[in-house]
Amino acid sequence: MDDVTKSLNVTLAHTLADGHCFLHAVALQLNETPNSMQAYKFLMKAIETESTRNKNHYRNCIDENSGRLDLLVHIYLHSKIFDDAAENLIPQITSNALQKPIHIYSERDGGIWKTIVQPTMPQYIN
Repeated sequence: MDDVTKSLNVTLAHTLADGHCFLHAVALQLNETPNSMQAYKFLMKAIETESTRNKNHYRNCIDENSGRLDLLVHIYLHSKIFDDAAENLIPQITSNALQKPIHIYSERDGGIWKTIVQPTMPQYIN
């Protein structure tokens, strides 16, 4: 894995293995402090706010088998269940909440795959 991270010019960071590794990884990028609870709590609130504010947009992103949007987000945030329905939705909500692209590296099929999730919603101004 060290060879791969060097070739991609990225650093491998270990996060808590508590079901929220995605949030911990994003929080690390926001705060640059390992396992920062302040950035983590900020992200949880931002995801909840964004999913509520733009619920009609996100409802279109989930299929009828995934259930209700508010329940799906709540289960992810509070029960830490990152299932197939949350796999694409939570990074998109996070990208929109932060108004920043999210770069996700994953290992599958014997290789490293990079996915970039771009914001799809305009910035909300209070």
